[in-house]
Amino acid sequence: MDLQNILENNDRVFKFLEVKILDVKPGYSKIQIPYKEEFCRRGNVLNGGIIMTAIDFAGGLATLSVNDGIDQVTQELKVNFLEPMYKGPFTVEGKVVRKGRTAVIVQIEFRDSEGKLGAIALGTWYIIRDRVVKKEGG
Repeated sequence: MDLQNILENNDRVFKFLEVKILDVKPGYSKIQIPYKEEFCRRGNVLNGGIIMTAIDFAGGLATLSVNDGIDQVTQELKVNFLEPMYKGPFTVEGKVVRKGRTAVIVQIEFRDSEGKLGAIALGTWYIIRDRVVKKEGG
């Protein structure tokens, strides 16, 4: 499965952020996003929402690597911003801390091109095992 192409062709935010998947293996993911002026707030510092979105992608990919259900959704994401980030490209690593039947806990680190830790996060992804589609009006 070529996740890079699947996500680029089916996820507009993934494509907009120009995410590059560097590595995905069971319980782990590593992605990269570029530094772009469009991603920055005043002072040319990377916007916190961009950081959170990249963290969500890395955590989601780490979860996907151990997901034995049919889908998943982010249930909770807590981010601590540690340093302003302005030296890209940026690397984001997700590591599964615990996998349960319905939830996966992932720790994610966001670093600049010099390896400086800019943000650390802990997230929970809910594993969807079945999906019932309701008919309109019913």
